[in-house]
Amino acid sequence: MSSPGLRRRDGFMPSLSAIRRSLATRMAMFAMVGGIVLIVIILVVVTARIRDDIFADRRDVILTDARLRVATVQAAFDTSGATTADQVAAVAQAQISSVGQSFAGAGGVGVILKRSGTETTANVINDLTTDVKLMSLVSEDMITALADGAGEHRQYWESVSVDSGNGPSPGLIVGQRVSLPLAGDYDLFLVYTLAPEQNVIDLASRAVVIAGSGFLLMLILGIWALTWRVLIPIRRTSLASQRLAGGRLSERLPVHGEDEIATLSRSFNEMAASLEAQIEAWEKLSKIERLFVSDVSHELRTPLASIRLASEQIWEARDEIEDPFAARSLEILMREIDRFESMLTDLLEISRIDSGRVQLRAEDADIVALTLGVLDLVSVHIEAKGSQVVLDAPPEPVVAEVDSTRIERILRNLIVNAIEHADGSRIDITISGSDDAVAVRVRDHGIGMSPDVVKQVFDRFYRADPSRKRTLGGTGLGLSIALEDAALHGGTIVAWGWPQEGASFLLTLPRRLGPDAGPGTFTRPGPLGVVPDDAPAVARAAPRREPESGVMTAPAPVVAPSPASRRAADRAQEDVPPVAPGARAVLPLPTAASTSPRARTPEDVDRRAEQTEPGEP
Repeated sequence: MSSPGLRRRDGFMPSLSAIRRSLATRMAMFAMVGGIVLIVIILVVVTARIRDDIFADRRDVILTDARLRVATVQAAFDTSGATTADQVAAVAQAQISSVGQSFAGAGGVGVILKRSGTETTANVINDLTTDVKLMSLVSEDMITALADGAGEHRQYWESVSVDSGNGPSPGLIVGQRVSLPLAGDYDLFLVYTLAPEQNVIDLASRAVVIAGSGFLLMLILGIWALTWRVLIPIRRTSLASQRLAGGRLSERLPVHGEDEIATLSRSFNEMAASLEAQIEAWEKLSKIERLFVSDVSHELRTPLASIRLASEQIWEARDEIEDPFAARSLEILMREIDRFESMLTDLLEISRIDSGRVQLRAEDADIVALTLGVLDLVSVHIEAKGSQVVLDAPPEPVVAEVDSTRIERILRNLIVNAIEHADGSRIDITISGSDDAVAVRVRDHGIGMSPDVVKQVFDRFYRADPSRKRTLGGTGLGLSIALEDAALHGGTIVAWGWPQEGASFLLTLPRRLGPDAGPGTFTRPGPLGVVPDDAPAVARAAPRREPESGVMTAPAPVVAPSPASRRAADRAQEDVPPVAPGARAVLPLPTAASTSPRARTPEDVDRRAEQTEPGEP
């Protein structure tokens, strides 16, 4: 169960995402935030100014009123003619009650008469007030201020909070010293309420808030509409760009006016026209190049066949050649003819892949048997290089639904590449399988590859070291063709290497192909890793590349198996013991038994699926 914090975050993220995706939303948010800040500033400034002005005016009125009332009270005391303390108390009570009743219309809420703290006369009358609750409003500061100014009879005032019956409200308490006959100096306090003035300030604040809210709403709507109006051409340009990127090269924008938006539309149209012209030119050139490669390759096969026929006849009579130079030339001629034929085959395959005329001819094959067949074919080169091959394979067949011809070509490219770069060192071949995938890792201990080479090793016509002497040809197409063949199966080829630590290539294929002999799928990363177990720690962090390649699915005539494929299939039928895991041998190596290949065409897929026996892989 998710926590409340996660739920709050999950609910908030879509709004943030919407804000990031929409400029109009961001502008409206900025307008709202700016408007709120502006309203708050106006509210604070205007309210403070109104409050200060109203308070100052009302204070002056209150002080004037209090001065007159205190003067009236003092005059009444002076003319009272009281001769006893009780008479003085009666006069004081009468004056307090009179003032309390008379100044209610002026905002007065109560009167307090307190004996001065500095008075020392013997005649003392009790403190008087119209409301006992008002006694707490008299602060020590005001009493001290009145005492300090006793001889001058000055006014002192202080802001207080007054209970007006509807809750606390602001008020003023005004104090001034008076003299009572026989009783001496007393402090007279008049309490006034500012509730009406506070109501005016509250009304002004509400008016500012209402007016500001209306202004804010109009501001947000205005900015939203303006932004949306400006963004319409931008959105139109964005959609046109997406359609252009999707292949609609004829996409154009309408041009209206001479403003910046019109300039943007014209620039887009010019760019689209230029791209369309360039892409069409590139497509035409690419088509010409593909046709040229295909035609040249086909045309060269005829004279090549004649040259091979003539050279083989000469080769059969090589024992009659006495000139050592001529015999050596004949050997070179036969080797280069083989190389030339291999190059033509690669070029034809590349042209076929580029044109999309490739489809698999699937069969159930043992990957171990296919690997042993390839090792048998290149055994002479392994012995010539002085390398040692260590094959680590399970004792049981590793069966997968593949195009054996293409898988053999992948394995041959990977193994030949390892032979060329092993420099006589050991070559480790590891085969493994899982429920939905099989994998073959070819690892050499030769010169290795730098990180830059790893990034480009699958590029067409790329050679890590063009100056190296090659004995098995090399057009720079082998690994790129192997990559395309793996992609046709739904598999991958991953490369890893480190200088002086060797290189490793990992082929991973799904156990079963998809519908109509299309690409299959498997659970990544597969049964094997590309980095070998004996790689140093510094080399384990080396970059590896798993290039992505498009899969060609257009139907085409199936290429017949090569002689190497037929020999491997025939060898797979022989009754020989399986390869022991981790067996080490210098080629020639024994081959392993395999299941009988069952070829099928794309048209047989549905029938083959219906006839599959229970428990069959």
